[in-house]
Amino acid sequence: MYDEGYYLYRESTRDFRIEAGLLFRLLSPRPGHRVLEVGCGGGALLSFLESRGFEAVGVDISDEAVRLAARAAPRSRVVRADASELPFEDASFERLVSHHLVEHLPDLPAALAEWKRVLAPGGQMVICTPNRLYPSPRIFDDPSHLRVYDRRELEEAVAGTGFEVKKSFTIFPHLGKDRISVYLGVPLYRLFVSLPYFSERGRSIMLAATAP
Repeated sequence: MYDEGYYLYRESTRDFRIEAGLLFRLLSPRPGHRVLEVGCGGGALLSFLESRGFEAVGVDISDEAVRLAARAAPRSRVVRADASELPFEDASFERLVSHHLVEHLPDLPAALAEWKRVLAPGGQMVICTPNRLYPSPRIFDDPSHLRVYDRRELEEAVAGTGFEVKKSFTIFPHLGKDRISVYLGVPLYRLFVSLPYFSERGRSIMLAATAP
């Protein structure tokens, strides 16, 4: 379903760049940390990590995504794998990031348990996913989306598999019309993060958690 044109467009947007920056800050990788991206898509986030001195490992179920990611992030290792069956030893990574993947997973608890397995104790996991409470849900009209979560539901799923949720919030408010939300709500998202109405209804959920 997702081809090169889709990845090139999606990963060139301002929305993507903002999310990538927030994910990196939440991830807080240190020199020498082993970083895994589950669902690496076209490789833009891997490339982002490379530009900051980190050579990560990316996995994706799509052959096309693996090919594109290997091209976009030539210093990183990219392998084809299922998010719930990762080909790595226990405690292989200190950091794990998942960007717009969990909404595609048929069994999120199974995937989270696998991610916990490959993370070292105290390792950090960061997730970004669409928010079910966003007032314009039609933008998530994608047949490959199996479940879209709200912030509380995602927190419960993560905590239920043994992670300790450290932080969660939503970004990109809806400002009445989709076009206004893109042109104003995206660049000015910081103004709305703590406002009562908007704090639960941003387009994307950001969540950080620590492995036991």
